[in-house]
Amino acid sequence: MRGFKALPVSLTLSKMAQLCARKVVTNLMRSPPGVTALLSRRTFATEANPEDYGYYPDPLEAATGREKKMLLARLAGDDRYEPKVYYRAEVSSREKPNLVPSHFDERIIGCMCEPDSGHVNFMMIRKGSPKRCECGHWFKAIDADPESV
Repeated sequence: MRGFKALPVSLTLSKMAQLCARKVVTNLMRSPPGVTALLSRRTFATEANPEDYGYYPDPLEAATGREKKMLLARLAGDDRYEPKVYYRAEVSSREKPNLVPSHFDERIIGCMCEPDSGHVNFMMIRKGSPKRCECGHWFKAIDADPESV
């Protein structure tokens, strides 16, 4: 076998793949438009039928305990991770401060000292000791309900 030179296997396979692809594309281009449209059409379902595969379960049906309570609260519009607005009392004192629930020892709160003010006065309050705002209102952090969501 003189003159025969073996090509590397990877080169041979890539050349064969190129030739096959070129042949298929050339034949498709020469075929009538109806055949091309038929071959380019999807042959699989784009939407699953719920009767065949079943319905995706509602997370509320599967949830129990604290998770279910949290989902129900979120559906009712009370998301624990969204900031809540607490309205302060008209008059507060050191003995009768505005109580702010907190799951931690400290909490950052914001007081709008004037009703039409665009400025919010932020301060850190701690459990056990009331703190006075610049406007004269008193605030105190208390233990929040552990089951609150």
